[in-house]
Amino acid sequence: MEYLGENLLHGITCTMDKFTTSEAELAKYIIKNPHEISQLSISQIAKKIHISPATITRFCQKISFTGFNQFKHELKRYIDLKDKPSKASDIKEIDYFSNLYQNHLEIIETTFQKMNYFDIQQAVILLNNAQRVHVYGIGNSGIAAQEFKWKFFRIGIHVESITDPHQALMDAALSTDKSLVIGISVSGKTKEVINAIKIAKNQGAAILAITSDKTSELYQLADVPLLVMSKSSMYMGQNISPTLPLFLLFDLIYTELVAKDYMNRLQIRDKTLKALEDI
Repeated sequence: MEYLGENLLHGITCTMDKFTTSEAELAKYIIKNPHEISQLSISQIAKKIHISPATITRFCQKISFTGFNQFKHELKRYIDLKDKPSKASDIKEIDYFSNLYQNHLEIIETTFQKMNYFDIQQAVILLNNAQRVHVYGIGNSGIAAQEFKWKFFRIGIHVESITDPHQALMDAALSTDKSLVIGISVSGKTKEVINAIKIAKNQGAAILAITSDKTSELYQLADVPLLVMSKSSMYMGQNISPTLPLFLLFDLIYTELVAKDYMNRLQIRDKTLKALEDI
């Protein structure tokens, strides 16, 4: 069972019959003094209640946590939910929302640091010169490929997104020196994407790669490689959409593309939006 926020102490109470005498003593102390426990280390708690650190670890594992640190983090969440009013203006004062907020800021800041204007310009040149753009992505990168299609199609770029591995190989075989093929793989190791990119490159297509790994094969295959941030090493990174760094990069390319041909792109966008309004 996973205890979250306000359910934490209730979960401990419901598990009381599974605890040893020492664990039950600890449980009762936590229920009565959650604020105090959230500020103490495992050794301080052990000394205060006269139990061993191993007993505390076993207690945490019995209520489905990997150890004391994970339990303490969840206890702090409980305290935040209990003490903070549920107002939008206070959301950043809750520790886990604050951490998530900082992670989003880090993604934005790191993306702007990794990216330079020349790279964005080169990507825009490839998009403008291509007769057709093919975007390959699998899984979450496939979702990003579809978003790329709809975002740029609205301003007159003829984009096709391919998310099926077999279709990507066939599509790559039909690409030409007038094609731009974009391979999306945050890890840079998606074999299906790499294999399709190799075929397209042999056909003479221009290659734009989007990845987080500068040493990856996908990066090395590209005429223009673009780096995004990997969230795998971030605290609470698992709570962030894997497409977020990709969408941020798309916005940078989109903004530059529109800026270079503003009136024309604006007219095309208005025309496509109007077509949808008329349905």
